[in-house]
Amino acid sequence: MRIDGVDLWIVTIPHPEPVTWAGVVESSAQSVLLRVRTDAGPSGLAQARLHPAWSGTTPRLTAQALHELYTPLVLGANPLAAQRIQAAIDRVRGWSPAKSLLECALTDLRARLAGLPLRTYLGGWSDEARVAAVVTRGPAGQRVDELGKAVARYGFTAVKVKIGTDVHQDIALVHEIRATFGPEPEIRVDANSGYSLADALFAADAFAEAGVAHFEDPCPLEPPAARREVFRRSRVPVLADRVVDSEASARRVIADGASAVSVKVQRVGFGTANRIRQVCEDENVPAVTGLSGEAVIGALAGLQLHAAYRHFTTLPAEESYFAALPHDVVSCVPEIRDGKIVLPDAPGLGVELDPEALAAFGVRYPG
Repeated sequence: MRIDGVDLWIVTIPHPEPVTWAGVVESSAQSVLLRVRTDAGPSGLAQARLHPAWSGTTPRLTAQALHELYTPLVLGANPLAAQRIQAAIDRVRGWSPAKSLLECALTDLRARLAGLPLRTYLGGWSDEARVAAVVTRGPAGQRVDELGKAVARYGFTAVKVKIGTDVHQDIALVHEIRATFGPEPEIRVDANSGYSLADALFAADAFAEAGVAHFEDPCPLEPPAARREVFRRSRVPVLADRVVDSEASARRVIADGASAVSVKVQRVGFGTANRIRQVCEDENVPAVTGLSGEAVIGALAGLQLHAAYRHFTTLPAEESYFAALPHDVVSCVPEIRDGKIVLPDAPGLGVELDPEALAAFGVRYPG
């Protein structure tokens, strides 16, 4: 059995209205989609939302790297020879997003060849994933109204709120969410390192009064002295995201006092993600499979990882944004019921590409 093809698309899904994330206002969700084909039939899939403000690259640049640098290294290789393939792609320095995407597609492929759902192939803890609703940036009234509709439709019991612009408006929003939805929902806030240390600590005091469970990246967590200060003084447990991209970085931030760690498959791949999870488990620190605003294929990578390991289930997963997208390029979109996703039973990620949708929203790379 050999890898006999690598296919790439730039996928663009229009938003019904502009969406504001950290560092970017989007009219559409653009991603790179990768398919690794074999001469035995099964293919592996991976997809990632990429933006310079988040990952230092774009979908098109990542597709170019995959096409020019990595495809020649894997064509003809046995997809089950994971160590040999990893050694080959590691000969190219840098380009972590491209490497992670390729590793995700190959891991999906291996699970499909084994005839197992990806979560079972990785660890087999659960067949479902509790997920948090996502509140993006925007007018407070609109955000609360949209959250109410999402809670009514999907039964969310947790919410992640994107903040980090105006500290006073952010505090008011979080308190309004708590007042509107009562004491039960778990609230996690994410400032994307947008506050100063002083504003972060001021906000943490107010968020503690609202019963916020975790404060993600409240301010820049580099240099280490800065994060040690906010870890020590914040009244809300701090969750570290942007500074964690390896086992070593996870160990450092935990040693400095982080209360929880975010793990993103698209950033580091399944292998490193699992090693970060193991570091967190060894140190008795919660880990969450974090948000990248992915469509179904990218979201399922994180959700399958979440369900594979018991340690992740202490916190709700974050990849629920796919439910807000008006279109996708897969044949079946997983359902969210009672705040949980029942993951597909089919092998690998559990979904297949929809040729008509892919023709409508995807453009082959290279064209």
